[in-house]
Amino acid sequence: MKVQAIIGNRVIKTGIAVFFTALICKWLDFPPTFAVITAIVTIEPTVTDSIKKGLVRFPASAIGAAYAVIFLALFGNSPFTYMLAAVLTIFTCFRLNLHAGLLVATLTAIAMIEVVDNSYFLSFLIRLATTTIGLSVSTLVNMFVFPPNYQRSIHKQIISIRKQLSNHMKRCYYELIFTKTPLDLNLNEKVGNIYKELESVVLLSLYQKKDLKYHHILEKRDEELEHLRKQIHHLRMIQYHVTNISEQPTTKFEWSVEKQKSVFEAVCYFANVLADKVVFEEKEWEARRTQLHQVFQETLKGAQMNDTEKLPIELVAIYELTSIVEIIEKHYSLKK
Repeated sequence: MKVQAIIGNRVIKTGIAVFFTALICKWLDFPPTFAVITAIVTIEPTVTDSIKKGLVRFPASAIGAAYAVIFLALFGNSPFTYMLAAVLTIFTCFRLNLHAGLLVATLTAIAMIEVVDNSYFLSFLIRLATTTIGLSVSTLVNMFVFPPNYQRSIHKQIISIRKQLSNHMKRCYYELIFTKTPLDLNLNEKVGNIYKELESVVLLSLYQKKDLKYHHILEKRDEELEHLRKQIHHLRMIQYHVTNISEQPTTKFEWSVEKQKSVFEAVCYFANVLADKVVFEEKEWEARRTQLHQVFQETLKGAQMNDTEKLPIELVAIYELTSIVEIIEKHYSLKK
C-alpha cells in the first residue's frame, strides 16, 4: 500500500505492462520499442477507454507503418521520406477520425524509417504484431492489476463537498441577514470552486460506470454507485442554490430581530445535518421544516410588489433555504 501511495497505481501498471510487453517481444525476437511505446500510451483511467482507444491506435499505427515502408522503398532514408511519412500519416488519421492514435502513428512512421531493413513487407507485419502485443498486454494489465475502482475516492469527495457546502451555506446566510457586508471577499470564488470539485466527482463516477461491465466483482456495487451518483446530483443542486444566495445584493431585511435569529438558527441546523455535525432526528427535522414553511408562507403573503419589481430579499432567502432543505432531505434518505 505504501508503494501504491508513493508511486501511484497507474505508474505501477505502466511498469508492469512495459515489462511483460518487452519480455514477450524478446521471446518472439521482435524489436520491443514500438510495442513498449504502444503499451505506455494505452494505459488509460478506465478499461473501457483502453479498449476503445486501442481499437483506434491499431489501424492508426498500421497506417503510419505502411507509409514508412512505402516511402522508404521509394526514396530511401532521406529527409523527403520523413516528411511524407509524417505529413500523410497525420492527414490520413485525421481524415479517418483516428485522432486518439494520431501521435502513436506518427511516431511509428518516423521511428520505423531507421530500423526497417530490406524486407519491407516483413517489417510491416512485425510492426503490426508488436502493436498488437503492446495493446493486448496493457489492456489486460489495466483490467486485472489494480482495476480502476473510484468509489472510495467518490465517497470521500462527497463527504468533503458536503462539509464545504455546509460552511458556505451558513456564511452566506449570516452575511445576507446580519452583516450586510462580505466577511470573506473570496466567498463567491470558494462557492464556485465547489462546482469544479463536483465536476471532478462526476467524471470519476462516469469512469466507474464504464468499467462495471468488465469487472464482475464491481457489478455487485452497481447499486451503491447509483446511490453515489444521485447524491452527487443533489449536491450540485444544493451548490446552485448556495451560489444564488452568495450573489444576492446586500439589502436591509424587514424581518424582526427575533425572526432573523430564528431563520439563521434553522440555517445552521440544516447545514449541520448536511455536514453530519448534527444527528438526524426525524421529529426535530419535521418540526424545523414545518416552522420554515410557516415563515415562507408568511413572507409570501406579506410581499408587496408589482410586475416591475424584483422579489423581496426576504422571499428570495427563504425560498432558497426551503429548496435546499428539500434537497438535503432527499440526499439524507439516500445516505441511509
